[in-house]
Amino acid sequence: MHLTQPNHDHYHFFRMSKQHRLLQRQIKKAGFDEAAQKKLADFFSLIDEAYRSFDNDLSHIETVLEKSSQELFQANQQLKSNVETISDQLSRVAGNITEVIFEADLEGKWSYLNPAWEDLLGYSTEESLGRPYYEFIKDLNGKPFEELTILQKSDFTSTKISVETLTANNEKKWLDISVKRLNSREGKPEGFIGTMADITAQKQAEFELIEAKEKATMASKAKDDFLSTMSHEIRTPLNAVIGVSNLLLLEDPKKEQLENLHALKYSSEHLLELVNDILDFNKIASGSIELEETDFNLDRILDGLRSIFHHKAKSKDIRFTIKKDSALPSMLVGDSTRVTQILSNLINNAIKFTEEGKVVLDIELEHENQDFAMIRFEIKDTGIGISEDKQEKIFQSFAQADSNTTRKYGGTGLGLAICKKLVELMGGELWVESTEGKGSTFGFVLEFLKSKVEEDEREEDQSSESFNMDDVESLKGIKILVAEDNHLNILVISKFLAKWDVIFEIAENGKRAVEMAEENCYDLILMDLQMPEMSGFDATKIIRQGNNPLNKTLPIYALSASAGIDIRNKIKHYGLNGLICKPFNPKELYRTLSKIVHEGSPAA
Repeated sequence: MHLTQPNHDHYHFFRMSKQHRLLQRQIKKAGFDEAAQKKLADFFSLIDEAYRSFDNDLSHIETVLEKSSQELFQANQQLKSNVETISDQLSRVAGNITEVIFEADLEGKWSYLNPAWEDLLGYSTEESLGRPYYEFIKDLNGKPFEELTILQKSDFTSTKISVETLTANNEKKWLDISVKRLNSREGKPEGFIGTMADITAQKQAEFELIEAKEKATMASKAKDDFLSTMSHEIRTPLNAVIGVSNLLLLEDPKKEQLENLHALKYSSEHLLELVNDILDFNKIASGSIELEETDFNLDRILDGLRSIFHHKAKSKDIRFTIKKDSALPSMLVGDSTRVTQILSNLINNAIKFTEEGKVVLDIELEHENQDFAMIRFEIKDTGIGISEDKQEKIFQSFAQADSNTTRKYGGTGLGLAICKKLVELMGGELWVESTEGKGSTFGFVLEFLKSKVEEDEREEDQSSESFNMDDVESLKGIKILVAEDNHLNILVISKFLAKWDVIFEIAENGKRAVEMAEENCYDLILMDLQMPEMSGFDATKIIRQGNNPLNKTLPIYALSASAGIDIRNKIKHYGLNGLICKPFNPKELYRTLSKIVHEGSPAA
C-alpha cells in the first residue's frame, strides 16, 4: 500500500497544540509511537476537532438543562405554594362548615373527618380516625343502626337516613346522614363519603307540630262530642215539647188555649233553630259538610218559601213577594236543601228587620248555555238597614250589626256567617248593599247544571206546609219497632203512631231491641242512638249479624237527637239506612215513614 507522506508542518502544529483529553487517552491506550502519530496527524486532528465540537455541544446542552431545571424548580415552587394556599382554603372551609364531612374505607373506618365532628358528637377527630363508624353512631340502646348495615351490601350506591343517637356526653341528638359509595376508575368500590347534620331542632319543631296537631284534633273531637251530646240533651226535651205541642193542637184545643199552644210551639221551634245554627256552623268550620248533587224543581222551592213566609210577613203587616224570571229553567241539579236553607235564612232576616213596607225575593237568569244556568238571587227589604261601617261585620261568626239588635230581635249572629260559607261552598259570593234606615239587599249568583229530568218524571216533593197525609200511602197495619229510652219521647212517638194506625212496640234500650228484633218480624225499626246498656249503633250491628235472615235487609233508621259531625259516617258504618232527626215535624215524619216502608226511599 502506498501511504501519503504526512505533512510535517501540520504534525508540528498538532504536536504543539494541546490534544483533547479523550484523544490523548485513546492514543496512549492504542500504543502509537511518535512515528505513527506523525503519519496519522491529520486523522488525529479531525478526531480532536470532533471531540472539541462534542464538548461545545454538551456544554450548550448542560446550559439549557440547567436553565430548564431552574425554571422547573421555580414552577414547582409556585405549584407547591398554590397547593398549600388551596389546601389552607379548603381546610378553612371544611373547618367552618357546620355539617360533618367524612370519608371511610370499605370496613367503615373513618379516614377523614372535618372539625365539625367534634362539635357534633363530642369525640376528638384524632381518636376517631381509623376506627369504625358504628363505635360512635349507635341507637339509644347502644346498638348499631340497622339502616346503616346496607353499606356492606354489594349493590349499595347511596342512602339518606335520620337517626337519634347519643353524644360522648350522653346527650340525645337527631342526625341526618347521607352516604355515597366511592368507586375507582375501574368501577371497584374503594370506600364511602358523606355528610352528617344536626337536625335536633327541626325534629323538636316537628314533634311539637305533631303534638299540637294531635291536641287540635282531640280538641276538635272533644268539641264535636260536646256539641253532639249537648244537642242530644237539648233536642231530647225539645222533641217532647214540640211533639206534645203538635199533639195538643191536633186535639181541638179551646180557643183560649190556642194562643198559649202556638207560643209554646213557636218558642220551642225557635230554640231548635238556634241549636241547628250552631251545629251547621260547626260542620262548616270543620270542613265536614258535603253538598248533594240531585235533580230539583226550583218552582217547588219557591212555592215552599212562599207558603212559609207569606203568613209570617202578613202577621207583621208587611208584604212578601217572589219575582221570578220566566226564562229560568224549571229543573236544575244541585243541593236544593242548602239553597232552601240560604234563602230561608235571608228571607227570615229580611222579615225580622222590616217593620213596614215589603220583602222581595227576586230571581233572574243572568246567563245560560246548553248545559249550565247562572242564576242571580236577591232578597230586598225596606227594613232598618245597615250602616256602611258595619256591613263587613255582619258576616262574621256570632256577630250582629249592633248589640241592641240581639236584645231586640234575638238570634245567634250565625245565620249570615252560615249563608256566606254555604254560598262560597257552592261557588258563589254573598254580598250586601244597604242604606241605614231605608233597607237592605242581599244577593248571590250560583251556577247550576241543567237537569235532563223532565218535570213530570220527577217525584212530587211537596213542602211540609202544604203536605196532606191523604196524598201518600197509608201507614195502617205497618209494624214498627221503636228503640227509645226517654219516657217523654216514647209518649210523643206512641201518640202519633197510634193516631196513624201503626202497629208498634217499644224497646227501652239497645239490648232489648236486639232481643225483640231476633224474636219478631218488623217492617221498620226506628233506633235511638244514645241508650243505656247498649247504644243504637251496637244494637244495629248485632241485629244485622243475627240469625233472623229478614234483618239483613230490614230498614233500620236512626231516630235521634244526636247531630255530631261524624254521626252520618257512623250510621253507614254500623249498617243503619239513614237518619231522621228529632225533634220531628209530624207530617214530615209520616211522609218519610211512608216512603221507607212502601218505596224503600232513604230518609231526607
